[in-house]
Amino acid sequence: MKKRITLISIIFIILSITIISSATYLGYMQKLVEENIYKNLEELTKQDASNIENKLKEDIRILNSICNEITSNNIKNVKEMFELYHRNAGKYKFTRMAIMQEDGTTITSDGEIVDLSEDIEYFLKNEDIQISRSRKSKVDMQEINIYSQKIKIEDTNFVIMLIVETQEYERLFSTSIYNGDSYEYIITKEGEIIANSANHENTKNIYEDLKNNVNLKSKTNVDKIRENIEENKNGQDSLKILENKYYISYTNINVSNWILLIITPESIIAKESKQILKTSLLISIIIVLGITCISLYIIISNIKKKKELYNLAYIDPITKLGNYYYLLKNGQKLLDNSQNIPKYVIILDIEKFKSFNKHYGHNVGNKLLIQIGKKLDKVLEKHNKVVCRLSNDIFGIVIQTNKEIEKILEEIWKNLSKISIEEEIYAIYPVIGVYKCKDNEEILNAIDKASIAHDTIIGNYNKKYAVFDEKIEDQILEEHQIEEIMEEALEKNEFEVYYQPKIDIKEEKMVSAEALVRWKREGKIISPAKFIPLFEKNRFILKLDLYIYKQVCKDLKRWQKSIKEIENLNVSINISKEHFGNLDFIEKYVEIAEKYKIDTNKIELEITESASINSDINLIEIMKKIKERGFKISLDDFGTGYSSLNMLQDMPIDVIKIDKSFIDKIEDKNEKIDLIKYIVKIAKELNVKTVAEGVENIKQIEYLKNIGCDIVQGYYYSKPLSKIEFEKYIHENNIYSD
Repeated sequence: MKKRITLISIIFIILSITIISSATYLGYMQKLVEENIYKNLEELTKQDASNIENKLKEDIRILNSICNEITSNNIKNVKEMFELYHRNAGKYKFTRMAIMQEDGTTITSDGEIVDLSEDIEYFLKNEDIQISRSRKSKVDMQEINIYSQKIKIEDTNFVIMLIVETQEYERLFSTSIYNGDSYEYIITKEGEIIANSANHENTKNIYEDLKNNVNLKSKTNVDKIRENIEENKNGQDSLKILENKYYISYTNINVSNWILLIITPESIIAKESKQILKTSLLISIIIVLGITCISLYIIISNIKKKKELYNLAYIDPITKLGNYYYLLKNGQKLLDNSQNIPKYVIILDIEKFKSFNKHYGHNVGNKLLIQIGKKLDKVLEKHNKVVCRLSNDIFGIVIQTNKEIEKILEEIWKNLSKISIEEEIYAIYPVIGVYKCKDNEEILNAIDKASIAHDTIIGNYNKKYAVFDEKIEDQILEEHQIEEIMEEALEKNEFEVYYQPKIDIKEEKMVSAEALVRWKREGKIISPAKFIPLFEKNRFILKLDLYIYKQVCKDLKRWQKSIKEIENLNVSINISKEHFGNLDFIEKYVEIAEKYKIDTNKIELEITESASINSDINLIEIMKKIKERGFKISLDDFGTGYSSLNMLQDMPIDVIKIDKSFIDKIEDKNEKIDLIKYIVKIAKELNVKTVAEGVENIKQIEYLKNIGCDIVQGYYYSKPLSKIEFEKYIHENNIYSD
């Protein structure tokens, strides 16, 4: 009996110890699980708040930059303000820009006019940038937030507004790691909802909504949360909402006095951990194993959650490289490295990547991006570097190296120019800009300058990369100054037409002339090399081409009446490839010719060979439409390497102009001479005339005459002449041949 009692006592003691140990362990683990829950939520909240804060800062920086440019450049009207915005619209992620006048009348960048008179006091009340709470757009009824800044121009107040859809903030939420069962809010200190992932109506009050659904005890917690938020404190808490426990985490977004708040059901975030803890309590004999399993589970789960959060915040899902925020964080660390080794920021993208995606499909496009990332990592593996994909086809690199940066850029370009995807070779054209960083350089400033260098060579197929330097800064300033006066120059007729004779090489008689533009301002000539590429880039070339064409038609009409020697003169006119996006220009050119009673057969439109590289347009079809309206067509700068022979056979052209770079090699007996012969031979087989540009001496004339070239143009016969000089040239030389 005593033994039995002792055994029972021992069993009871063992059971008691087991139960107490298990209960103690369960309590400890419950506390540990809850601490981990709060820690994970705190990290998630801070990371999302940081991402939203970075976006707000970037958006504020852009608005501030636009306002500064408007005021510093003395832009005085709404049209010029919108032109400034549209020139840079591709860099921004805003829905639209709007400008509010003092009476509340507001004009948007997409042409809408809305009345915001009821908001005048809000938008004009202070000088600082404001970010509005969520509201319905009067343009399209979308949920939006407005970044606004008041500026004053000649005693008149304007409010510059940049509009962002509220869902842009919601895209930065990370609640998908809890399978979408967690809710994320951006709120004001007063509790008004700015944005949310719970499909709640924005502008509702989160505190009132919570109090209406929690028990009495939790209402006190809601008041505590509200009090902490009003005192700028971050924190975590829990609430009973409709009998279910929810964890709440909140933190300040340090830009707009907004708060990021996340509400997560306990059943989702701690379900598996609690089930294991309950099992360990019931099966006390395997408590040690249970402890081990639970500990491992928590550790692995914590690591997994952290990794998911990290990937969501900093890793590009396609290439698995770092993203923009990764570059800001880790690139800055590399720039702050105290080692006395040069550091560079490189911005790189692929010319015509949109066309590549359109032609080969997004699947191949994504594979191309992946291969680019791998090749960049491979090429730079021996250097201390950070390689990231920033957006679309744009890659950012921070590199620390003693090696000559030019050699590294050449190596990058060589490795990226041909990419193999599933045994197919794709030729692409990388565009690279680089900036050498100074001591204590801010990463954002370095990225901006590398991007500026990159932008200077977009569309320039003669340069593989550009290094930011004072010349680029001077060029940007000079371009800005030119853009400020180009419209005024056109109105004041500062652009003049010069004519350069084209000479039949056998007869030595002028058979036509090329119309060239010269810009005379304040008695000085501005080189076309300075303004033509810029006008191509900002599309002002469309206006200038039309202006020059009209002037040529006027001159032809006058000459038909007054100068017998050139009454049948043919004139060639350059036309930019920028026209080819909208073929209405053809009919406009025809109308102008008819207005001045000029036969379109007397006008030769010169199209540069580089236009053929643009896969977004069908150049041959465009040429056919031009020919249908009676114009002649000349293929300018031929030999620069963009047109295939098959393509040349299909082009309905009348003239091939051999590029000056080939003519310059004639005296050197360069191998390019053979190519000139070949071009002339092909032209004759196609029944097309050949014009040699840049002819400057008798040796070139004799060579071109021997190989059968038809026409020459250059300083040997005449430089480009003003209209008066051209008429004088005709009379003095009497070399016109009908």
